[in-house]
Amino acid sequence: MSYDLKIQNKCDHYINWERSELQSDRRTIRLLHPVAAEASLQLRINNVLIDSSEYTLLLRQERMVVESNHTIYMNRKIRLNQPLIEVKYTTEVTHCPKCLGIKVLDDIVFTTGGDIRTINREFLLVQMVEKYIVTKISSNPFHDWVGTDLHSLIGQKIFDQDLIRSKIVEQINNAIEKLKSIQRQMVGSGRRIDAGELFGELISIDLENTDDPTIVLVNVTFTAQSGRTLEYSQYLELSAIRERVSFV
Repeated sequence: MSYDLKIQNKCDHYINWERSELQSDRRTIRLLHPVAAEASLQLRINNVLIDSSEYTLLLRQERMVVESNHTIYMNRKIRLNQPLIEVKYTTEVTHCPKCLGIKVLDDIVFTTGGDIRTINREFLLVQMVEKYIVTKISSNPFHDWVGTDLHSLIGQKIFDQDLIRSKIVEQINNAIEKLKSIQRQMVGSGRRIDAGELFGELISIDLENTDDPTIVLVNVTFTAQSGRTLEYSQYLELSAIRERVSFV
């Protein structure tokens, strides 16, 4: 059975010990992002955790505020010279600097036991399909066959939507055929592979229009050789490859 790092995870929108600056009044600490849950807020100064009874979370009433309008207001002035001020808290989805508001994070996560979270079987297959679709062809020097040429469509003007859509379907079909070919070689070499991670049958590649005519939602439906039906979805636009839809 094969494993891989789980690279697509739900974002927790948690800011972990963000460096903050003390304002000139020696009591105000401005946060870079709004606080979604006050109970999640923790403050430490020079690596010493400060009790929540010693400060108040305030909402500034300034009209022209570009950054977060949340501040921490200390009950007493901080008289330390150049204190190291750090905060951690849960921010709002739309202001999250990690996922940029799409709720999905392309990064590793750790289990409660401290191990890196991994996936196998059908979840591994979906992630492999994703890699083969969104990777730019030849960009991986170790596996230069992995990927598509969808990135060549970026920046093109839409003169014929049907032609663009047919190119997208063609590129995805080619990527899946590559994946199936590699898997056949692996099975032929005698490697034991779980049926859940082996590509079965491609059922459909559906393209859905969105409110923006330059953006399409691609839905790829397929089966694993275990018999389970799976689906992978991806937003594509001609100016960039957008957020994907979580398959978890």
